[in-house]
Amino acid sequence: MRIGIDARPLRKQRAGIGTYVYNIVKYLNETNKDNEYFLFSSKEVYVDFELGNNWHVVTEDFPVGTLWLAMRGSSLIKKYDIDVFWGTQHVLPWGKPGKVRYVLTICDLAQFRIKNIGSRYNTIIQKAFVKSSCRRADRILAISEATKYDIIDIFGIESSRIACTYLAGTDRPEQSAEGEIEQVKKKFNIAGKYFLYVSTIEPRKNVETIISGFDMFMSRRSSDAEPFYMVLAGGLGWKYEGVLELIGKSSYKDNIIMTGFISQKEKQCLFEGADAFVYPSLYEGFGIPLLEAMNYGLPIITTNVSSLPEVGQDAVMYMKEPKDAQSMCELMKKCSELSDSERMTIACNDKKQRDKFSWNKCACETLGFLTE
Repeated sequence: MRIGIDARPLRKQRAGIGTYVYNIVKYLNETNKDNEYFLFSSKEVYVDFELGNNWHVVTEDFPVGTLWLAMRGSSLIKKYDIDVFWGTQHVLPWGKPGKVRYVLTICDLAQFRIKNIGSRYNTIIQKAFVKSSCRRADRILAISEATKYDIIDIFGIESSRIACTYLAGTDRPEQSAEGEIEQVKKKFNIAGKYFLYVSTIEPRKNVETIISGFDMFMSRRSSDAEPFYMVLAGGLGWKYEGVLELIGKSSYKDNIIMTGFISQKEKQCLFEGADAFVYPSLYEGFGIPLLEAMNYGLPIITTNVSSLPEVGQDAVMYMKEPKDAQSMCELMKKCSELSDSERMTIACNDKKQRDKFSWNKCACETLGFLTE
């Protein structure tokens, strides 16, 4: 079977969808030699492993990837005689040549659920292409039951056409060498304990509530208490300016650290040194950062919305409401006062929950739906 894959998410600096596609491609490359795979992209495809002889990379330089796939996808399917095409990023080609089967992954429908979470252009593009792509798909892969529900509720797609294939977190690398954590902390001027957030800085991630909650937390600490920091690790996304403005007004702005984009090693060290992980997102299709934090046995503060309860279940602490800064403050205080034995219990619960999710399982299920 000849399987085409939308490989646009395979970049050197991968976001959530990129992590998903990377892990599926890596597994298929290692285990499946029966099929021919074609990675189609409007830009350079990056993977840090050698692709097998049954893998082919086809790139065409085009500035707008969604439009490129919509307009050029059918021609590429014809040219390379593709039997099954997997749309990894919510979009399928406009046409459907021959007997090709379309499999489409939907990670989330945030643009349809939350107002003002992305640029007007991206919102228009998403709304123009996603619904029609869902209707053309022979099989839709939702990455959580929450996303599956949204597809049914918003687009009216039959439940029988949608399968849920859970994602997973990254495997924990070997423990950092002695001194590496302190080096990273020194680089980012972290001179004490800290809460950690790892993701893009944008409105949907609800970073403003982190800052407001942290301000309350700090204001209630005694003057002689040890220093505490809030580390925001991630690149600047859409409408990040509100976060910068709020930090600028904070009485504790010197304790709020923005690292910008970080390397995998820096991220590992920040996780290893953190006191707790904070992730109060307003909407997630899955929530890989929760599983990443579970790798390190961290207490986790998050919201009880969209897919996050599916991923966190009983292993995490939930805010009363997503934008409740008081609730954030109370949970920060709780995390800062945990005993060693309480932290050991949390680490055990983290591991049990994390182990429910596997990239191998996700890849096997995905291959099954591609070849059914």
